[in-house]
Amino acid sequence: MSCECGQCRQHFRTLGIAYGVPSESEIEAAYNESVKQWHPDLYENYASLRAEAEERFKEIQVAYRELKEHNTAGYTPPVKSSPIQYEQTATYDPGAPAAQAEPPAAVPELSFDGAPGCLTAAQFTSEVKELIAGHLGKQEQALAIVDLGGSRARFAAFSQFLLIAGRGVIMRNSRGMISLLWYKDMGELRWVEGQSGSKSGSWNKIIGSLSGTPAGCQLTIYRSDGVLFLSLTDQVEDNVKRTLHNFLLSKKPQA
Repeated sequence: MSCECGQCRQHFRTLGIAYGVPSESEIEAAYNESVKQWHPDLYENYASLRAEAEERFKEIQVAYRELKEHNTAGYTPPVKSSPIQYEQTATYDPGAPAAQAEPPAAVPELSFDGAPGCLTAAQFTSEVKELIAGHLGKQEQALAIVDLGGSRARFAAFSQFLLIAGRGVIMRNSRGMISLLWYKDMGELRWVEGQSGSKSGSWNKIIGSLSGTPAGCQLTIYRSDGVLFLSLTDQVEDNVKRTLHNFLLSKKPQA
């Protein structure tokens, strides 16, 4: 049985175990999943996330090693030649090519019909290309970028954005925090019509009538583990949300 001291509980959280006291097999499984998610090689083509991945990976290694030392009698941690190294118990292959992601399939054409704040690759300005270069490596293909600042101006600032790339999407929020969602790790895509008969749709309709603006649709994107990635309401126009919804559906892993 694992220890319940404050240090061990902090290590549980580092490995993504939020509640309870896990068994050794649960710690092992959580460690392997954390390694798969945060190994720095996965972020080789995502410059803005590489440093965070390296730091998270170090924390995961420390948490797992100290949990083993604390809870396993006679355990001797392996000698590390560098901070970025797999534990010997990990099932993930450290010699595998970066990301082990499947090569991108044929990409459906993206078109936002001239919606403000939305650019496809052919429309990227030099400023947008410079912005994208700070988040993607040269080997990753940028397909489109959508401004999430809620502005309808023709020339968006892109201080908040959704960047659609060949293998995943990157989101920058109002606090400047960056999040990445691989297509292979994408979960439910929830679409709510603004004028639907559902409770949420009816509520949107009431709000729209009071404000004098039409009720908008809502697109909510979840990770495969059920964690919310992004919810789009009035940040972009409905036709943009529908285009994104259809595109992400085409990239969604099949069961």
